Amino acid sequence: MAHMGDLVFNRRYPFVDRSAGANIKSWISVLDKTLKTFDKETIFVFGHAFDPEKITGNKEDLKAFQDYLAKLLVFVESEIKSGKSKEDVLKATSVPGVTEWKGDGIQRSLQAAYEELTEVK
Repeated sequence: MAHMGDLVFNRRYPFVDRSAGANIKSWISVLDKTLKTFDKETIFVFGHAFDPEKITGNKEDLKAFQDYLAKLLVFVESEIKSGKSKEDVLKATSVPGVTEWKGDGIQRSLQAAYEELTEVK
């Protein structure tokens, strides 16, 4: 069993705490390391889930969350490249190819991705 804490939001839009140093690209990388570290028999305990009964899960759930994060970045990057403003990006109500994520908070994800992709290095 592996307790994932705030690292996994199962089927619920995540809170990407940029003020505490959260970075979506790094989050994807950490999930990749986690997937390589644990076997398919591992039960994961998630810090957050849309449905209370989905507070535990398996590697497929981790892959699904990782996929959500990747699609979020691809979507926001394409919106930025097409010339959309931050305000326009934040009006989105879904991410293409993402059907299972629910709850409040998609704007938080969109804003975090926008900030990460446009930050001056």
